[in-house]
Amino acid sequence: MKKLLLFTVILLFSAQISAQIVDKLEPAQWWVGMYYTEVQILLYGKNIAENTVAFKDNSLKINRIIKTDNPNYLFVYVETKGAVAGDYFLTIANGKKHKTLPFTLKTRELNAKEHTSFSSADAIYLLMPDRFANGNPANDNLPDYYQKTDRNIPGARHGGDIQGIINKVPYIANLGITALWTTPMFENNDSVYSYHHYGTTDYYKIDERLGTTADYRKLADVCHLNGIKLIIDVVPNHCSAAHWWLKDLPAKDWFNVWDKYTTTSYRLNSWTDPHFAQADRNIAVKGWFAENMPDFNLDNPLVMDYLCQAYVYWIETIGIDGIRIDTYPYNNIFQAANFLKSIRNEYPKINIVGECWLKTSAEIAYYQSGTFNKQGFNSQMQSVMDFPLKDVFETAFLEDDAWEKGMIKFYNHFALDFSYRNPNMLMNMLDNHDIRRYSVTVNRNVAIYKMALAVLATVRGYPQIYAGTEIMLTGAQDNYEGTRYDFPGGWTEDRHNAFAPEGRTSEENEIFHYLQKLLFFRKSNSAVQTGEMKQFVPQNGVYVYFRYDEKNLVMVAVNNAKVPQTVDLERFNEMNILGAEATEVTSGGKYKLDKTLIIPAKTALVLNVK
Repeated sequence: MKKLLLFTVILLFSAQISAQIVDKLEPAQWWVGMYYTEVQILLYGKNIAENTVAFKDNSLKINRIIKTDNPNYLFVYVETKGAVAGDYFLTIANGKKHKTLPFTLKTRELNAKEHTSFSSADAIYLLMPDRFANGNPANDNLPDYYQKTDRNIPGARHGGDIQGIINKVPYIANLGITALWTTPMFENNDSVYSYHHYGTTDYYKIDERLGTTADYRKLADVCHLNGIKLIIDVVPNHCSAAHWWLKDLPAKDWFNVWDKYTTTSYRLNSWTDPHFAQADRNIAVKGWFAENMPDFNLDNPLVMDYLCQAYVYWIETIGIDGIRIDTYPYNNIFQAANFLKSIRNEYPKINIVGECWLKTSAEIAYYQSGTFNKQGFNSQMQSVMDFPLKDVFETAFLEDDAWEKGMIKFYNHFALDFSYRNPNMLMNMLDNHDIRRYSVTVNRNVAIYKMALAVLATVRGYPQIYAGTEIMLTGAQDNYEGTRYDFPGGWTEDRHNAFAPEGRTSEENEIFHYLQKLLFFRKSNSAVQTGEMKQFVPQNGVYVYFRYDEKNLVMVAVNNAKVPQTVDLERFNEMNILGAEATEVTSGGKYKLDKTLIIPAKTALVLNVK
């Protein structure tokens, strides 16, 4: 009996020693048949660099093992070329101590590289999972997570999750949406302000308060069944200060480190400024976005490989169709381009839209792939977000027409489209999760709001609709939480359910149906999706432009004046409209385009010309 007890104690002690060898292995699985056949495996454990590493029976070849200045990390690069799918076993050993860990190679799904990505033909719906709908209240408060749910606190978690999104996909499709962009869903186990998930604490785990990997995959499947593409939000600039790396840095240069804490200057034009000072660029790029968001050093190839693989892992696992990249110019843009090129080598058809929050078309154009610039820089982004147009939306409709005010701002903005390689691949928006709600900007003026929606849905580029824009959801002035109110009806206790027509106010239904008609028209009209645009200098508060291709002609006439305006159609006859018949998209009204057109005050007419 004593011998048996002693043997059991020895076994348990050995197991405990073995378990101490490796605390982390990332990733635990990969795929055969990838463009890059070499896979980085991160190993973490006490003095793990003193161990030998090999696959059992040399079943997989290890190309190289890289040690850093921290002996608790090893980066093992494994060759998968010629390997077959199956389970492999990695042995980490130091004398008699050893541990064997499984590593799986999977077969790629058929046509994983061939997913149809988003394009100018799409209308994109943006939502924050925690603020959209709570489909699984059981995951709201979990013991291993610091921050709990409290809807009474604007900056707290509110309980929205992936199941809530899944439940509402038919609603999103019914609006006329064809692509869904969610803000990040990786684990963010910070003690405060974790709901936005732009600070990751585990790159290989979906935050359990949002759901599981299976839930995320189900979301993709349900989206695809409803004709909706799924876009992942990629953040290569920073992680959360609560990431386990911060307790034991993988390398001294894993992050950009300063002698004392330094915040970015947010002055991103140092990349395009031909007269820039290196000191200014360093602060803009290497300064931290926030104290709780450590800034990655993408010049470290180990960091670059880790992040590239992490996002490829999720694109492959979930069946992602497109990418939105966060805070692009806050990175070393040349490394950010390499990062995206690496992903696009795996998925050559995937399109990427970048957040480059700058104030002029020339600066934004610099970041659209294929646009000429003196440096020959290629961002690897097919699309960029049109922030200068957002600025025009915020002011033009609120002004009386003058030389530089009112509708001329739209004309002047689009006149700068020569800057871009492809103006149709610009993402247009009235607002988003970082910008004051447009309903607040226009003081809930329904007429102005509808004019803005008409322009958003029909100008060159493609529209991004932020969850709640379709019901003119309110907000608060100039703070993040004021732009991120819960969607009414997403929680069972909500008395107001804006997901259902009968639950909306008459004003909400008016806005919803107006936008719905615009988006369904856009969905079926190639001229608005991919056609050319011709605009005419505004007169008397009236801005007229056309979208056209070989099949379709659309005339948009926007009267921002406070009185009806009569326009002479002869002026526009280079578009061959005289004598044509047209149908107004949102009202169904019929028009004969003879000599003049009367446009009511504060109204946009979207005319499908026959």
